[in-house]
Amino acid sequence: MKQNISSKLTGLLAVGAMLLLSGCETETDTRTVDAKGPQAINTSAINSQDWANAADQLINSLLSGGALANAPRTPAILAVDRVINNTQLMVDTDLLIKKIRVALTQTGKIAITNTLGLGEHAVVASEAAELEEMQSGKKAKVLVPDYTLYAKLIQQSDKNGKVTQNTYSFQMSLVQVKTGLTVWEEEKQIAKQTKGPGAIGW
Repeated sequence: MKQNISSKLTGLLAVGAMLLLSGCETETDTRTVDAKGPQAINTSAINSQDWANAADQLINSLLSGGALANAPRTPAILAVDRVINNTQLMVDTDLLIKKIRVALTQTGKIAITNTLGLGEHAVVASEAAELEEMQSGKKAKVLVPDYTLYAKLIQQSDKNGKVTQNTYSFQMSLVQVKTGLTVWEEEKQIAKQTKGPGAIGW
C-alpha cells in the first residue's frame, strides 16, 4: 500500500515538474531596431551601426567638399576599387562600399561603372561593349571612369590596465583618372573600449 502511495506521489511530482518547466518556457522575442539607433548592439568590433555612421560621414564629406564640381561630365563616372582590410577582423567591407555606392548614385551626380573595382553580378561595361560590337559589327566604346575611389580600413589597439581600446580608421581617397591626382581624401575614426573583469571605472 505504501509502495502504491509512493509511486503515485512520485508520478504527481514528475507531472508537476513538467508543468512547471513548460510554464517557464517563453517564446523568442524578436524586434526590429534602427541600425543607427541606441538600441543597436554595441561590441568591441565594428558593427552595422558603425558601418552606417562612417559611411554617412564619408559621403557627406565627399559631396560637400567640392571635389566633383569640376567633373568633365554629369553624371561623373566613378570606379570603386576594393577595400584594403588591414585589421585583425574578418569584416564584410562590401557593406560600407555598397552604402556609399547607393548614396552617390542617388544624388544623380555620379554613375558607378562596373568595368573596374568591385562591380556587380550583372553585365559589366566591357561585356556590354562586346555584345554591341557583335550585334552591330562596329567597335563599341567603353566609357573610361573620371574618378576612382580607394578605401582602406586600419586598426590600432591600445591597452591600459584592464581597459583595451581598438581604434578603427576608415580612409578614403578620390583620384582623378586623367591626371592621377588625389582630389579628395577623408578619414573617420571609431574608438571602441572594452573593460575587462574586475576593472573599476574607465
